[in-house]
Amino acid sequence: MEFLTLLALMLFLTLIVSHIFNKLNLPAVVGQLILGVILGKGVLNIVRPTHEVELFADIGVILLMFLAGLESDLKLLRKHLLPSINVAICGVILPVALTLGTALIFGINLKESIFMSVVFAATSVSISVEVLKSLNYLSSTSGTVILGAAVADDILAISILSVMSGTLTGNFSLNKLLLLLGLWIFFAVLVVVLHKWVIPELMKLSEYVEATHAPTIFALVICFVMAYVADKVQLDSVLGAFVAGIAVSNSNDYNKKISQNIEMIGYAVFIPIFFISIGLNLEFTSFIHNFWLIILFTLTGIIGKLLGAGFGARISGFDMKDSYVIGSGMISRGEMALIVAQVGYGVHLLSEEYYSTVIISIILITIIAPFFLKHSISKNPL
Repeated sequence: MEFLTLLALMLFLTLIVSHIFNKLNLPAVVGQLILGVILGKGVLNIVRPTHEVELFADIGVILLMFLAGLESDLKLLRKHLLPSINVAICGVILPVALTLGTALIFGINLKESIFMSVVFAATSVSISVEVLKSLNYLSSTSGTVILGAAVADDILAISILSVMSGTLTGNFSLNKLLLLLGLWIFFAVLVVVLHKWVIPELMKLSEYVEATHAPTIFALVICFVMAYVADKVQLDSVLGAFVAGIAVSNSNDYNKKISQNIEMIGYAVFIPIFFISIGLNLEFTSFIHNFWLIILFTLTGIIGKLLGAGFGARISGFDMKDSYVIGSGMISRGEMALIVAQVGYGVHLLSEEYYSTVIISIILITIIAPFFLKHSISKNPL
């Protein structure tokens, strides 16, 4: 029952914070992230990242990315596949180089420095999706490239993490790498099969089921199953939710009411909890001790993605304004970087001394990122 009280508190405060930030013409998601910091162990310590909070947060980010898939144009994604890959690769190389150099300058050992650079290579597009949706920019060309690049970025980050964590811990083997590639190929084939033959038939069947909101329930089942499968093949569950959204939206029997219903479910409960949960782990104990390292990690994290991903867009033929939007959309780290950091901490690739430093930097980047994206879109309206 304690969780229900906390849930009511978080949702009520989300309403107030979102209202204030919208009135100030600022991204509401920033207010929710800051609310998480205030409610978490860094300030009031009222809400802890319990199993229930994490479960609601996981469902929230899955629904958010499913909605992003529902609103994506598959033809545009295919058309801009190469630019998306360019953005993802350039958006990984520069942050890795800058983070590695910063860590080595501060005297951190090579193994830990390399792992830190992997942490800051990961993009979390969920925050950018929220800003893009709120500004009706998600289905634009730049928004499409950001989504495509984020998918490629996720795969790149997971690949680098798998290889480096195995290499740095001495557990690397060619068989493990081949197994991982095999699982990813299986997932890709499964996605194609489901998209072409299975999901359209399921959505068609849903129209004949006499149950309240049957098509929406069918869509949610597809979303959660695909998220589960993606997680099982060692990809991110949000990737599974995203491709599920694309598959559902491109089926012949898809209707906009499904999006509206899922949006209502997500934004009424789960999605705000996800944004709040990101700030809950922020602690200020190491803030003074490692102040300059945190500042530099934050700056290089922002600059690395902004310039790296922006350069990838520029060489793909986008003008400076669109490149600024795309670079801004790739800045956010969020849950993906937090997961990578936690994995490294668990296998002793990230020491206790620097764990909080990395977490604080990730959260600061995540809070700052929406401001860059909103500014870039204001300079390049549709």
